[in-house]
Amino acid sequence: MDEKIDTGHADHSLLFGREDEVREFVNELTKSSGKRLINFYGTAGIGKSFLVEELIRQARFRGSFVLLLQGESFAVSPTTFCQQLWTQMGNIAVEEDESISWFDRSLMELSKIAEKQRIVLFLDAYEGMEGVDHWLRDYFLKQIHPNILIVIAGRSPLSEPWLFSPVWRPIILRRQLSELSYEAVERYAASNGINKDDIRRLWRYSQGHPLTMSLYAFFLQESGKAGAVMKFSDHEPLHYIIERWLREVSGIEMRPIIEAASVLSYFNQESLSFVMNEEMKIEDFHRLIRFSFVKKVDRGWTIHPLMRDSIKKELCARAPKHYEQIRNHALRYLYQRLLESHSLGSDDTKEMYELQSFIGDALIRAFLSWFEVEPRRFEPIGEHSLEELEHYVQRRYREVKDSQIELYDLNSNQSFHYRITKEQACYTLKWLDFRTLFALGYDVIRVMRDSDGSIIGLATVIPINRKTLPYLSESPRGKAYFTGLSEEQLCRLAVPENERAGWFIETIDTLDYTDKSQQTAVGNLLYSVLLSGELVVESPAPLQYYIDTHLSLGFEIVPHGTHTNYDGVTSTPTFVQSLDKNRLLRKAQKMLQTNQQLADLVNAEIYQASSPPHLAQEVKQTMQGESLHALLTAREKEVASLLEEGLTNLEIASRLFVSEATVKKHMKSMLQKTGAANRTQLLKKLMKQ
Repeated sequence: MDEKIDTGHADHSLLFGREDEVREFVNELTKSSGKRLINFYGTAGIGKSFLVEELIRQARFRGSFVLLLQGESFAVSPTTFCQQLWTQMGNIAVEEDESISWFDRSLMELSKIAEKQRIVLFLDAYEGMEGVDHWLRDYFLKQIHPNILIVIAGRSPLSEPWLFSPVWRPIILRRQLSELSYEAVERYAASNGINKDDIRRLWRYSQGHPLTMSLYAFFLQESGKAGAVMKFSDHEPLHYIIERWLREVSGIEMRPIIEAASVLSYFNQESLSFVMNEEMKIEDFHRLIRFSFVKKVDRGWTIHPLMRDSIKKELCARAPKHYEQIRNHALRYLYQRLLESHSLGSDDTKEMYELQSFIGDALIRAFLSWFEVEPRRFEPIGEHSLEELEHYVQRRYREVKDSQIELYDLNSNQSFHYRITKEQACYTLKWLDFRTLFALGYDVIRVMRDSDGSIIGLATVIPINRKTLPYLSESPRGKAYFTGLSEEQLCRLAVPENERAGWFIETIDTLDYTDKSQQTAVGNLLYSVLLSGELVVESPAPLQYYIDTHLSLGFEIVPHGTHTNYDGVTSTPTFVQSLDKNRLLRKAQKMLQTNQQLADLVNAEIYQASSPPHLAQEVKQTMQGESLHALLTAREKEVASLLEEGLTNLEIASRLFVSEATVKKHMKSMLQKTGAANRTQLLKKLMKQ
């Protein structure tokens, strides 16, 4: 049974949500499992020092002798370290005695105390003890009494030599401090008198980061006072937050690099060099990725999201022209990558996804900026999990609550507020017949799981084909759309059951609409289906949140797909979209053309300076004013239009009721008229229109 934790006098607000860490420390202190060193680590402001203070209180409560050395409080050397210990053990200064070193004197005094009682040695702000790390690891700490528990807290985990050491590896317990849960933020806010309407805003701004949370809570409290002029969205806390994070950055030369890295969702040495418009030194890149607020992800590295957002907001307020310049360089890099991946036929999903966060409308930028770099995933589930799915639905109904979604776009300074009632939050659970869905096959049911394995979200995504059309034509969400199609349209959708003509997204549901990681998973699932290049049909719940986001994502409302099935009253639209890589590239180019701040991006001379020659020429030809369509005959224009939809020659022939040979003849004519060398070049030339 776990040792009981003393909760008296625990008045540090940043300790909310750290109960597990405190409990683990207390158990190790009183019922040692053989771990003699606990290493707590995490980025600046995550609450390490406050946790250390609470652990000290818990240790003293249990009669332990406590020693605390902080790396930032004295000039650390082996001698000064031992002198600090000597003083903290209650000893007065002694005359220098060459017959006994400070090293031996400190070890002997520690042993005397440890023979009588448990000692806990806390080394806080350990990044400031880098100069004695080797000495502590290989000499001093190896020789201290076994009745001493060591706690090391710092921004980074203990270095590899600790973990590779056969002496230390089996006795080290490493624990990374992460952001607090929503429940912990809720308890913290309630204890500070913050009203319920502001709690979700506090979560939106802080995402559970303790320092950011406490600062914005202070501003909330101050803005709520009579006569206050302070606004919650003001930038006053940002400078302080950034400076706390940047304390580990020595020298101002790294600041521009960190600013450039903050503009990108993920980065590498190549992308940073492009954004900064100069070659980045490899030693500077290695310095950057060692900071505690930088972590490795599957596509490179990323800045902590709160750090990234704070840097961008502060930079935008301090130097807006410089901020726009960096953004434009980042956008140019992403656009070039998209062109390259398209030319090579490789996967460009990630590039297009991040490009949308730059050039989508304000809502899409706000929506995507909310997302995490490494989201949770929806994974297929089988019929053996039927009982688990039913338990999830029961849990959803049991825990349902009103939700407030707050989104913010930095570039336009626009905020978006969506309220979802408890009743509306259950719309996504309607008409879920799991047995029938499992009978369709195709892994139509997907789930998202929490770290403990429990289901926290489900989605039903159904392929459209001959086998599924009967179900889709009768389902409450799909009936209006599918029964309203013509015979010819239905015939095109009735492909063999081992193929698909598109996707019908029946529902996507999560446990918590305001949870960042859960909504990131929803966005990634939706976007992955969109970027399949196939027809996507969806009739989500009639909530303004869904309607606005679908329209911003480029969905179109089908006139014959409207119904009132969700509640019998509210008019509910059906959305469709059909994109492929070619049309996505065309869409990207159009968005670039309409963005007034990107004139330099579409100027071929500027682009040529930072692009391979063949890409620069393609962009110049694509962006020039002459209309290629004016050179084509009426039939060639029809072929061109279908080519832009991504159809093959055979599919174009079928659509136009001509032979494939005739289509090839039109293709050859168009290549000659436009000067394109091949089908891909022709497509790129046409997409400028």
